[in-house]
Amino acid sequence: MSSRTMLPLFLILSFILARLFHLDIRPPHHDESVNGWFVDGLFKTGFYHYDPQNYHGPLYFYFLAIAELMFGRSVEALRTVTVFFGALLTFVPFLYSRWIGNRAAWIAAFILAVSPAVVFYSRYVIHEIPFAFFTALFFYFWLRAREEVFSYKILLGLGLTLGVLACLKENFVIFLGCLFIGEIMVRIYAKEYSFPKKYSYYSGMSLIAFFVVILVYSALGRDEKGITNFFQAFNFWSETGSKGNGHQKPFEYWILVFAKYEWATLAGVVLAPFALMKMPQSIRLTSVVSVGMLLAYSIVNYKTPWCLLSFQWGFVLVFAYWCSRLWDKNKKTVAFVLAIVGIQSVYQAYDVSFVNVDADDSYYIYGQTYRDVMVPIQQILNRVKEDPSLKKTLRIQVISQFTWPLPFLLGEINQVGYHTEQNAPDQLDAEYVLIDQLLEPKYASRLVGKYDRVVYRARQWASPMVFFTKSK
Repeated sequence: MSSRTMLPLFLILSFILARLFHLDIRPPHHDESVNGWFVDGLFKTGFYHYDPQNYHGPLYFYFLAIAELMFGRSVEALRTVTVFFGALLTFVPFLYSRWIGNRAAWIAAFILAVSPAVVFYSRYVIHEIPFAFFTALFFYFWLRAREEVFSYKILLGLGLTLGVLACLKENFVIFLGCLFIGEIMVRIYAKEYSFPKKYSYYSGMSLIAFFVVILVYSALGRDEKGITNFFQAFNFWSETGSKGNGHQKPFEYWILVFAKYEWATLAGVVLAPFALMKMPQSIRLTSVVSVGMLLAYSIVNYKTPWCLLSFQWGFVLVFAYWCSRLWDKNKKTVAFVLAIVGIQSVYQAYDVSFVNVDADDSYYIYGQTYRDVMVPIQQILNRVKEDPSLKKTLRIQVISQFTWPLPFLLGEINQVGYHTEQNAPDQLDAEYVLIDQLLEPKYASRLVGKYDRVVYRARQWASPMVFFTKSK
């Protein structure tokens, strides 16, 4: 391997390995703790019982279960799954080198290696990173199927990746819809008014994908309602997407996010319309599908920042393609642009992932648990670690409207009671009592005995929490 290859490879690997550093620096987010709790349930029942109101498919929880078997029960262990898939996503551009060129593949890989979104959410127990990887992998096989003679390897690749996407997130239908519309638009523009007769691909991949869906959603036949729940989930999901359910954002939300964090992605958005120029149809389709995904996710009212991973990778490929295309004409300008983009990305990725991990003024840090709350929680966990018998005997009472991530963090302690205003106990006599500060005036009088009182910030959008520890 030449020195010209070794240096960029070393840089990319360094940025990927850095994602493993201090994986516990950020307390588990609400969604992370819920996902961890689902894994606990998976181990108890032997399989993941799919609930259509959870929307997301079962497969990710099996990935998490494997990590927990390998590394133990902890949020750091669960986060290694997304670190792994984030690394795979970073190297996906090399698969596309046949269309974008080798130089562009290196540029795209570097952009994904330092992207604040990819770095931050690669350290996050969330579906979007593996979903982005398998989406990009499916699209790779799709481009090959468009250009090459029939191959069983390509058919298997299409079917398996489509099946995995369906088993990860319901959003796969958005991607398929944008891909179908994109194909029509590209072929009409090229004056190709009929699809090539590759019915064996379309039917074959559908059969393989559906077989994967049956196996995973039915938990190999153990979840009898898994398949019907798979279809039922789309009713819940479409209603949530249209209403927003508290996550409503303006149409231009993604552009605002890109402008702050993802300059290369924003440049890809600007460059995508140039697909109307004379260029390979694969690049045109990549541009059109990426724009379609951006528009689709902009129209949907429900917007959480991690959803951008579903379509960001396409714009990164477009940006890298144009950088490579312009390189020979104006090498210094392109190099300067890449340097600025790289420096900005590294700074933002470092800040959001390793410094201000629970800041209130970040798009990416969304509904995050504050580090403050981990101080008393860690004291409890340290006691249990020193005396494992406390897992069965230690009593904790919680009165809160926002209990997560406590059920996961305290998941190995048997006697933890979670209550709301409607079912709060008449007596609060546990060794630890946790109450929302807003509810303290109403329930503090129910404490039995003397307690030490400390207030901690809990998480974004939630009341601070009062920790009462029984005095010795």
